[in-house]
Amino acid sequence: MQAHHRLSRIMLCLTVGLANAAWAYPEYRVTVVGPANSYATDINKDGVVTGDYYINGSSPRGFFNRGKGVVYLGTFGGTSSNAAAINDKGQILGQWTTTAGQVRGLIYYAGTRRDIGIIPGHSTRYTDINNGGFIIAQGTREGMVGPRSFLRAPDGKLTDIGTLPFDDPIAYASAINNHNTIAGASGPLTFPDQPLRAFTWSQGVMRDLGDFGFAPNYGEAINDCGQITGSMSVPYGPHNRIAYLYRNGRMIDLDGRPVSAERDSAGAGINCHGHVVGSSNHLSGFVYRGRRMQSLNALIDPALHWDIFSPQAINDAGQIAANAMRHGVQYAVRLDLIRPMTARVPELEADAATLAPAISEAEAKAEAQAQAREVVHPVQQ
Repeated sequence: MQAHHRLSRIMLCLTVGLANAAWAYPEYRVTVVGPANSYATDINKDGVVTGDYYINGSSPRGFFNRGKGVVYLGTFGGTSSNAAAINDKGQILGQWTTTAGQVRGLIYYAGTRRDIGIIPGHSTRYTDINNGGFIIAQGTREGMVGPRSFLRAPDGKLTDIGTLPFDDPIAYASAINNHNTIAGASGPLTFPDQPLRAFTWSQGVMRDLGDFGFAPNYGEAINDCGQITGSMSVPYGPHNRIAYLYRNGRMIDLDGRPVSAERDSAGAGINCHGHVVGSSNHLSGFVYRGRRMQSLNALIDPALHWDIFSPQAINDAGQIAANAMRHGVQYAVRLDLIRPMTARVPELEADAATLAPAISEAEAKAEAQAQAREVVHPVQQ
């Protein structure tokens, strides 16, 4: 369950370089979870990775991998599909495109695909789903350039979450946690650029996270403690931005380089330990575990010739869904800690209204039967 500001990540992926840290010993094992030209999007507590596979460079097909191989989501007879996010129950949120070109939402669970349609009157993009089945989406009305964002309840009820107080405001909802707290970005609809502000939204109230003095800024991912990561603009250069951790009302610079450096980093995923993954122009893909950003390339066996350049999500066990290059080809991969984490996840106050209900025996049986019927396509390691 982790959603993301895709455009900023794609731009960052074009600029990342290889890691410059010296390799000591491998901390992570690399497992290929998607075919060539695939893109990882999310990971849940069980290590199930979702992603998209691009056929001939276009027409994506959403997929997931439980560890045995790729299972495709299908297209409902349309032209394409994608997998945006997965929750810990195993519900996969995605989208599919009709032959007429309309983008609609889908949920895959227990072997069944369900069309969840669009936000009425809007061009719709779904971004994240939490354990309670609450979904966030962005919608743009015909004739409007900038989107608004919505919270969709499991019964289909839609709530416009509003915007920060600007003239001609827009809002991008990127991620939702299990307490229905949302992270994203909002700002005025201006041209050529929008000075967006990272926000958190909860119970009808949207709050600006603050900044380092410049914009635009983005909230990309949020954990159940309300900690947020993303990117913040900084001075000294047209492309300078840094990965941050928002914690206890404070904005923490994760990049750590001098203000005079050409900095370009962004957080993409965060778990309940406050560990952050993302990308940087000096480390390629990184992980932050409370002290400093570390290059993931320096934490895997260099003999494998991987460049882990774009991590997307990290679960509480420390498993990472990422995108990696090898011999000029991109793959969705999962990084597993060779020495599993022993630290306990912080205990959180339960919220019966939003946390996922326990899976019943009947649901568990149906899920097991569905998995047995799934057509699994092995991937080459």
